[in-house]
Amino acid sequence: MTWYTSFFTDLANSFWRGAVHPSQTSAEVDFVTGLGAGPRVLDAPCGSGRHSIELVRRGYAVTGLDISAEAIAHARELAPSLGWRQGDFSSLGSFGFAADLALCMGNSFGYLDHTGSLRFLADLAAVAPVLVIDYGCAAESLLPSLPGEIRMSAGGVDMVAVNSYDVASGRLLIDFTFTDGERTQRSVCVQHVYTAGELSRMLLGAGFASVELFGDTDGSAFRVGSHRLLAVARR
Repeated sequence: MTWYTSFFTDLANSFWRGAVHPSQTSAEVDFVTGLGAGPRVLDAPCGSGRHSIELVRRGYAVTGLDISAEAIAHARELAPSLGWRQGDFSSLGSFGFAADLALCMGNSFGYLDHTGSLRFLADLAAVAPVLVIDYGCAAESLLPSLPGEIRMSAGGVDMVAVNSYDVASGRLLIDFTFTDGERTQRSVCVQHVYTAGELSRMLLGAGFASVELFGDTDGSAFRVGSHRLLAVARR
């Protein structure tokens, strides 16, 4: 079983829902809507739906896909009429989606192994002519200042993350502990780490014709030390 199929329970999801300020979601949606794509959007994986719901509020037709039953239930409660689907993004090609814009936000890219990531990108290229990947684990972002441990509290949940980097496999291993005072969840997250150049070549190989690399939603160029990579690929 792949780690993410059981990772996103109510404890983990409550933390992530509380950790992101609405202004960040608004800025990210400003960025993707400024790309000039059409009105149909696929958000995969969509998590608890923060991007999907904001896009619908702005007039877009959105389908949100996520494997977490808890996240989809939460999203459906907030926006019952939106096209929520529970399922695994690793088998995206089996759903028959068609869109003008595909999103892979929230640092979800890198969950799959290399073969799975290549298949996922090819599926996305078949679904939509424009793709945005939000990738916080690009090597140029991650490795210059990788902290050994992170402690945060959000959404009524305390989180401790202990990081280790496997140089042989190019994987970031994160040992998470979530607790709300009564319950504790401990899970290991695995992120496959690519350079921006490697991701660009993967996107071109998947069928996209061009790739732009940004360091944030303000449109700044991606460089070593940027805290995230926003890759925009067009067929």
